Amino acid sequence: MPTSKGTILIPANSAPHLHFVCNDPVFYPNKGKECVLLVNISSIKQGVLHDTSCILDVGDHPFIKKPSFIYYRMAEIYTVAGIQLQVAEGNYSVREDCCDAVFERILNGFSLSEEVKFKVLKFYQKHC
Repeated sequence: MPTSKGTILIPANSAPHLHFVCNDPVFYPNKGKECVLLVNISSIKQGVLHDTSCILDVGDHPFIKKPSFIYYRMAEIYTVAGIQLQVAEGNYSVREDCCDAVFERILNGFSLSEEVKFKVLKFYQKHC
């Protein structure tokens, strides 16, 4: 069961990305199911613009090996059942929870970032 501060490795394009679970499961009427908000990290690449609302570095989480940013533009609302199915099938991998201080920085970034989609921001404001 995904819960706040949890992390999940999810395949995306060329490499898996670590996703942070931003809330405990809640019923989300738009999907008619229990849902959680996930946001992923991406490595900072020199010369490539990135969202600076929340930067994570080595030591912030065991998965992070180089400076990374929270990719708020890619934050999405996932069904709990869908996550559980993908984990059971071996497509997603559960990783270590993040610490309170890092989790707080990630959540605070939702209010700072101009990249957050409207529906995601509304979900965040109500459930996170």
